[in-house]
Amino acid sequence: MAPINTANIKQYNRNKIFRLIAGRKKISKQEIAYELHMSLPTISQNLQDLKNAGLIMENGALASSVGRKATGFSIVPDAKVALGLDITLNHISMVLVNLNGSVIHSMPRKHYQIKGTEGSYREVSLEISEFLKASGVSPDRVLGIGISIPGIITEYGTYIFQSSLPVPGNFYECIRPYIPFPYTLYNDANCGGLAEFWSRSDIDAIAYLSLSNTVGGSILMGGETYLGVSNRSAEFGHVTLDPNGLPCYCGKIGCSDAYLNAKLLSSIAGDNLAAFFEGLKNGNESFRQCFDIYLQNLSILVNNINMSLDCDLILGGYVGIYLEPYIERLKELVSARSTFPTDGSYIKASSKGFEAAAVGSALYYIDEFIQQI
Repeated sequence: MAPINTANIKQYNRNKIFRLIAGRKKISKQEIAYELHMSLPTISQNLQDLKNAGLIMENGALASSVGRKATGFSIVPDAKVALGLDITLNHISMVLVNLNGSVIHSMPRKHYQIKGTEGSYREVSLEISEFLKASGVSPDRVLGIGISIPGIITEYGTYIFQSSLPVPGNFYECIRPYIPFPYTLYNDANCGGLAEFWSRSDIDAIAYLSLSNTVGGSILMGGETYLGVSNRSAEFGHVTLDPNGLPCYCGKIGCSDAYLNAKLLSSIAGDNLAAFFEGLKNGNESFRQCFDIYLQNLSILVNNINMSLDCDLILGGYVGIYLEPYIERLKELVSARSTFPTDGSYIKASSKGFEAAAVGSALYYIDEFIQQI
């Protein structure tokens, strides 16, 4: 723990003030004093420091029925940005996220199969350069690049223990010559969980279940991702659903991944998940039967997670994007299975769409920057 001194206290106060302003569209000096219990001179000095740093601005006056109208302050959301790059087995996508956590520029999922070659790394570097150029954002405003990948990553985001991508464990070092910004590797499910957490200010803890071509997850408590002792927490895809069941790609039998990965649904619709859910919506009977089984299996895993963690559960990944119309049915199945009375209201569908992992990877840099203000 850092020793308590004047510099630490100033930084602490400045950080609290910035976070309060960031949480509001506009706030006055007097409101800041009331909410943070700080003196007006302390607030005035910190506001000036933040203005000098280009992080906040005066933003008109606040409405008042009596007396002089107070000056409103807002953050300059685009003063700094972070780039999020999501790499999957068959696609890449990118976003630019500002200090509000909002996406200000994006590149939708683009078909691309990364390879562990210098040529492939150059291609990714070119995509990043063209993306930034199209955004119009000056490179000096970019805090760094968060890179989301499906795999188990070291705590410091510099080595891949295991991944479905055809890249080496030292991928971080391999791409160093091609990435002109600070960068870090992150697990895709952890990124998706962080993106969901940022968008839900009313909760302190969530579990995130990623239902993509592989099944994963993350746990966030107090805004921090719980990684576990070996960086393998929330590997929900390898929770056993049936010890005598289907083989999993990991080599074991009966893992939930074998019953809940997105390919189980897309494979009966020409490898097109959107087509599967469109057919389901239009009454395709074979799709309905397949999805009924899928929901039954999902309800088992959801209940298992809830019995362990007892917190809100966000369903994300490729499948989670389409689940909102079927959440009530899933709640019924989970409620029937639960040992304890529940209406299943803790179960929620993703609000971030296909961009969740890319957004979350960028938010790690945004969060780190805000903590240091």
